[in-house]
This record gives sequence, structure tokens and C-alpha cells, in this order.
Amino acid sequence: MKRTLFALTLGVLAACASPPTDAPDPDLAFALGHDLTCNASEQRAPNGEVSTLYISLSVPDRGGAGEFCIMTGCEAATFEPTLTRAPGWTAIMRTNDRTEYNANLEISRDLRTFTLSEGAGDGVWTGTCNAAGS
Repeated sequence: MKRTLFALTLGVLAACASPPTDAPDPDLAFALGHDLTCNASEQRAPNGEVSTLYISLSVPDRGGAGEFCIMTGCEAATFEPTLTRAPGWTAIMRTNDRTEYNANLEISRDLRTFTLSEGAGDGVWTGTCNAAGS
């Protein structure tokens, strides 16, 4: 009886340890569902000062090559999805053409708003997002 109970316990533990065969593709955790266009019309500095520095982002569904536009023009940007405890979709946005940004992007769970910040001492853009083409 003890051997049967021991074998049954091992079987249950083995089943718990192995991933289910219908587990979702890990890449799907990064998918937004569709490409997004995000716009912000002001930037808030850490001291609360607001400047009207318009930006827009073209964010691909799964990250990768997109676009960052600022008042003076547009340039290529890459969006590298990250896993964080934030409730929405997060990524690192990098540019290195006309500007050099290495910024944190968070898009809300409902895909309607975003926050883009370079770091603790820099300003933060917040704005709205829409499905690209809408």
C-alpha cells in the first residue's frame, strides 16, 4: 500500500512539473492584438512643469521595428517587449538616428493610453493610442 501511495504521489508531482501540451505560445504574451498609433501633445517634467512637445509612436503588434516622431520629424525606433509587473503591455523604445532615446513604454491593458519615460530625471509623455489605420 505504501509503494502504491508513493508511486501515485510521484505521478501527481510529475504531472504538475511538466507544462501542459496546450500551453500558449510565450510570444503571445507580448502581442498587442494589432499595431498601434499613439500620440501625446505634452511632456511633464519631474518638477511638474509642462511643455508642449508633441510626439507620436507607431508600435508594432509584437514589438520590433516601429517609428518615433517628435515635432522636428520621424525616425526608426525599436520596441523590445519586457515582462514587468505593470498591468499593461511594456517595452523599451530605442532610437539612435536623429535622437537617442532609451525609454520605457507602457500601454494600458485596454490599449487606449500610454506612458513613455526616459528615466527618473527626465520628463514623461502620456497620451492616447488607437489601432493603426483607424
